[in-house]
Amino acid sequence: MRILMIGHGAMGSALAKGWASAYELTVVDPFKEGCAKFEYLPPDYYPDVVVIAVKPQALEEIMPPYAKFKHCLFISIAAGVLTKRFKKWLGDDIRLARVMPNLPVVVKEGACAYLLNENCTKADEEVVEALLKKVGIFEKLKNEKLFDVVTALSGSGPAYVYYLCECLEIAGKELGLTEDFARKFARQTIIGTAVTLKELPEEDAPTLRANVTSKGGTTEAALEVLMNKSSLQTLFSKALRAACERSEELAK
Repeated sequence: MRILMIGHGAMGSALAKGWASAYELTVVDPFKEGCAKFEYLPPDYYPDVVVIAVKPQALEEIMPPYAKFKHCLFISIAAGVLTKRFKKWLGDDIRLARVMPNLPVVVKEGACAYLLNENCTKADEEVVEALLKKVGIFEKLKNEKLFDVVTALSGSGPAYVYYLCECLEIAGKELGLTEDFARKFARQTIIGTAVTLKELPEEDAPTLRANVTSKGGTTEAALEVLMNKSSLQTLFSKALRAACERSEELAK
């Protein structure tokens, strides 16, 4: 299968890494120095799949020439760009799959949501799922509106976890640990905890939390701070709502 990827930023390069060994992959990027450009593709080149991995604000400028591939399956990972806009650039008969991946696809541990437009076939869906399976887990959405929620949860989610790691490191240093020690133990704590969530799928998060929390112990003392009236849950609900609303704004 021939894949043409437009864009080689953080997410595009992460997906490319997961697909390069299994597919014939060609990458073009109109903005990145050293990358091939659309105009340099051989005249007889024709991909099976075109992956759109450039920043949303650049699409208006760069999409129209790709209408020559309108009989291919297009896969867009551009956050907030609705199907109707791609139809404007590429034609009403475009076969389009919208996908919201996240950065852990770079280590094949991504969480990817997808939705096919009405022109796609069962074979197209099988292609999309085969691609996503190579870089993590995937789920099909019921409607396009839910992309805003997925963007807020899993698309932006890695940044929240990285920030949690950052906070743990800082708190550890404030209490006397060296910078190297605090970084190493904060990271390994998050890595190890993530592995238990993966390896113990039958256990929900509240149960796993309770298993670590002894009555009257140190964990309980910490959780009383994190779960008070201005709780971490309240902050996360506000944070995801803010991200979701911003995603909705970008789609207008």
